[in-house]
Amino acid sequence: MSRRVNLRLTVCFAFLFSTFIFTTPATSYLGINMYNDSMPGPKLLYPITEDIVLTGKDYLEFRWMRSNMAITDHVVFKLYKGYNTIQDNLIMKQDFPVDAYPIKLPASQFEEEKVYTWVLIEVFRSGKKSDKSFSSFKVIKK
Repeated sequence: MSRRVNLRLTVCFAFLFSTFIFTTPATSYLGINMYNDSMPGPKLLYPITEDIVLTGKDYLEFRWMRSNMAITDHVVFKLYKGYNTIQDNLIMKQDFPVDAYPIKLPASQFEEEKVYTWVLIEVFRSGKKSDKSFSSFKVIKK
C-alpha cells in the first residue's frame, strides 16, 4: 500500500513540476524576461538634480543602480549639451565595461550655467539593449 501511495505522489509531483517548467520561461528564474520587447533602463542615482555645483571638484561622478552583472555585458554612456538628445548635441558616447563604476568625467569638461543631459543604456550578454534612462542637470558654479 505504501508503494502505491509513493508511486501516486511521485507521478503527481512529476506532472506538477513538468507543467511549471514547461509553462514558465527559463529567464523568469533570473528575474528578467527576455521575451519582452522592452527591458527597463537602469535607475539613475546621480546627477539627477537640477543644479550641480562643481566648485572645488576635479570630476563629476555619474552613478546608477547596477543590475545583475552576470547578465550585463556593458553600458553605453552618452552626454549631450542641452535637453535635446539629438546627434548635433552629442558631446560624448562611450561604451564602458560592466565593472567601470562610477563613471568620472573631468569637471573642466563642463561649462558654467549650461545644461547637460546624460543617457545610460545597458547592453546584455544576449545582445539585447535596455530602454534608455536619462537625466538633465545644470552646472551652476565651477
